[in-house]
Amino acid sequence: MTKRLLFLFASIIGLVSGVSAQTLNVVVPQLSPTATDAYTRIIEAIADVEGRTANVQILPFARAIYMMETRQADIESAFVQNPDQKKWAGLNYDYSSAELLKIVFVLYANKTKTINVEDLKSGNTKNYKLETDSAHIDHFPFPIAFSTSIDASLKKVDTGAIDGFIFSQGSTDAALRRLGLKNVMRQYYDTFRGVFLLQKGARDGPVDAMISDGIAKLKADGKYKEIMGQYSSGASKYIEWQP
Repeated sequence: MTKRLLFLFASIIGLVSGVSAQTLNVVVPQLSPTATDAYTRIIEAIADVEGRTANVQILPFARAIYMMETRQADIESAFVQNPDQKKWAGLNYDYSSAELLKIVFVLYANKTKTINVEDLKSGNTKNYKLETDSAHIDHFPFPIAFSTSIDASLKKVDTGAIDGFIFSQGSTDAALRRLGLKNVMRQYYDTFRGVFLLQKGARDGPVDAMISDGIAKLKADGKYKEIMGQYSSGASKYIEWQP
């Protein structure tokens, strides 16, 4: 009887250890090199401090979302949370409870267009032709076309093919500087929560708790600032400059 109990206890310990050591399948969207590097390193650090291993794939944004929606990945690092909670129920993934960082979105408009951001938020009554990344078209209170390329959208803004492009400051500023476009004007649009994506139904579950605990530990020991500091300095607070 004693041997049987010991065997059962050992089996339970082995099962728990196996779950703890389970590899997490993580997708990271292809953004600017600085953003992609930061999002990769932070989820690897979270996994490490929690005794887990992260198997990371860097993919085009649309492919990364597809991997989450089809449950082929456990986590996407990272994503901008939709501010309209009424839309969450219709999503095929969940948001993490913990916030990774704030994400500033900027309106990149053609210099010949004077676009008022508050007017846009009231429904884009002037019907400006606008684009955003394909994974974020539901983040706005007005219809907006999807884009699969930051570079292509900025070039269309520069030539006047579209009136504006709205996306994250960190990744889009890097592209704007690299392209050297001069007919683009920047202005602050809004600030959103940058979080992790989880499989549908995983919010408040073990992976969600692991992320929350991991971020807290990394912030406490300074590792968070070491990894995210450079990127967040250009992503979390609006920086006034014009090309």
